[in-house]
Amino acid sequence: MSDRTIVRSLLTAAAILAAGQAAQAQVSAPNQIQKAMYFLADRRDGPDCRPGFTDGSPTWPEGIGNPAMSCPDAFGWTSFLSAIDQQFWTWGTDQTIWVADPKPLCGREGSPEDCCDPAVLAETPPLGEAPMAGCPYYPPDWSNPPPVTSARPASSHSHDFLDRLDPARVLRQEEAEIVYRNRPFIRYSFEQNLYNKEGLGARFTAMQDWISANAPYRNDALAVDYPPDAVMFKVDYLSQSEMLQKGLIQRTDGSGQTLDPPNDPTAPYVTLLIEETLAPGDEEPELYYLVGITAASKAIPNWHWYAIEHVGNLGRCDFIGCNDSFGFSAAGVTVDGRSYGQNFIPPKTENSEDSTADIVFDPGTAYTVEQTGEVITPELDALMQAMGIATGSGPADPNVPSAADPAWRSYRLKASQTEFVTASGMPTHNGQSITEGGFVDSASCMTCHAQAGPDALGNPGIPGIGARSDLNIFGLNQTVNGAPEPEWFFAGGTNTMRSLQMDFVWGMLNATCIAPEGMTGNCRSYAGPLFAPPMSPVPTAGGAAGAAPAQ
Repeated sequence: MSDRTIVRSLLTAAAILAAGQAAQAQVSAPNQIQKAMYFLADRRDGPDCRPGFTDGSPTWPEGIGNPAMSCPDAFGWTSFLSAIDQQFWTWGTDQTIWVADPKPLCGREGSPEDCCDPAVLAETPPLGEAPMAGCPYYPPDWSNPPPVTSARPASSHSHDFLDRLDPARVLRQEEAEIVYRNRPFIRYSFEQNLYNKEGLGARFTAMQDWISANAPYRNDALAVDYPPDAVMFKVDYLSQSEMLQKGLIQRTDGSGQTLDPPNDPTAPYVTLLIEETLAPGDEEPELYYLVGITAASKAIPNWHWYAIEHVGNLGRCDFIGCNDSFGFSAAGVTVDGRSYGQNFIPPKTENSEDSTADIVFDPGTAYTVEQTGEVITPELDALMQAMGIATGSGPADPNVPSAADPAWRSYRLKASQTEFVTASGMPTHNGQSITEGGFVDSASCMTCHAQAGPDALGNPGIPGIGARSDLNIFGLNQTVNGAPEPEWFFAGGTNTMRSLQMDFVWGMLNATCIAPEGMTGNCRSYAGPLFAPPMSPVPTAGGAAGAAPAQ
């Protein structure tokens, strides 16, 4: 072999090796989806975010002045566990605040004798057998409150392509959604006359009149501002029949032993017996399974938001990933012997396997522990032990949740949210796969709820409830995200109101009229001292001095 041949062979081998190394580097480099996830994978809690539990309340290390802002993930977990500890399933719901056929508030000029007296919330429970019909109430205050009923939505998205590509959207159409509200939330809604359309519409008008006459000076009494201990806790349940049909639970465990009731033997669900309203006057009890939670605490002015998902939810980290820097540690990545990114689980991707070889989402499958590497952190485990959460051997009664049920360990923090945008101006996202099924990739709890507010008729001042006019590839509406737009609330360049912000509370959609105007959906009148805000201070009934303990 000549020297020239030897050199040519060496050059060829070097070229092949270099090409192989380049190909290997290209394979290991982030794809375009992973690059986009960089903006959602930030670690939101620092190393000092290690809450404890003393005398019935979470405690925080010295130097953590506002844990909701400094430790949003850990605060989400403490909020979640505190709600379990306080038995959120006994709290009030939208139906106990925005009651059917509401009566007017007592203590106002023109109030009839048959009216709602919020002063009862200053008394010490029990307040009696059952609350007065037509008035807001907090169920634990009463010895025999009405049972919770849930309207079941009709299935409208059972298309085969959604079953394959976005099964959570299908489940969204089948869920029973219950929004629980704690006592401080209900008390404020009641006292501020926000539980009926007349009160909402009159408040809008009063604020507009004030602005027109007194700008730039504000009247804080007219603004809707829930107290710092108010909590909204939206829970998604699926019926046993639906869970069995979708294969999410089984009738037997791995050894063939019967499960009564059916469940997931490896990651059990928390269950609740619900009076399911199929049609007016037709209630059927059925066992329901808790699949997800979206909650908010008024610990900061724009609320602290977080989402919880069952570990088995199909597609739970699709589109925007899952981000938890406190409760569960994921696999992350190891570079030069050091670990990074244990807070983030990226969405699954795959090669399109066509001529473009595009990298695309691989949605609609389970994110198993074997794939994600998730393991509970010592800090969350210690917090659960201290609070008595998930410390038992099983549910005491499958029909009623219990704090000790070990099934609570089957749930994961999806994300927390405290700002509309990041410090670099990127919109923040938070979307639970079932509640936001079909639009997770554009979801923002804060931005959507910022739109909540009435117009002069007590109807939503911003139609669409967070929807945008542009659609995704399925033809479903996308949702608003990022910073709110002033034109949502005021006509451009003026202080003429379009909507009075309701402090992020979309529950106002359930409000009805005290005196309806036929079938128009509007009320006969919104004017007069009976509805005019702000409400005069309500005297304490019976001279009681203090409120019942906040729950």
